Amino acid sequence: MSMEEEIRQLVLSMDGVATVYAADPLWLTTVKRLGLLLEQGTAELAHFVVCSGGIEEFPLVDTTATGDGTGALTIRTRIGTDGSLPAPATARAVADAIRVFATENYPFLSVKAIVEVSTIGV
Repeated sequence: MSMEEEIRQLVLSMDGVATVYAADPLWLTTVKRLGLLLEQGTAELAHFVVCSGGIEEFPLVDTTATGDGTGALTIRTRIGTDGSLPAPATARAVADAIRVFATENYPFLSVKAIVEVSTIGV
């Protein structure tokens, strides 16, 4: 299981989280898929967790060294809440859990977690 999928499962298991949406906005996901379709003839699924910066072993991650010789990793996701907890508190808890997960697995990386809360009204 990839790091992105592990983080997605972690986020889905948290109180207050109803779903995990694609990390990129719909327009950007569409443009990326169109580019892949034209380039490779196939459009892959949307990424629910996007990791950037960091270490080479992740397919979506480039190595970025900070001044102290460690890497920096940014993890971005978008969640939908179920209303059982306030959305800002849920987003903070998710960001904290992501930082703990990434720091435990990759202690040499500086981790920045970005959690967006999306609302879809009917």
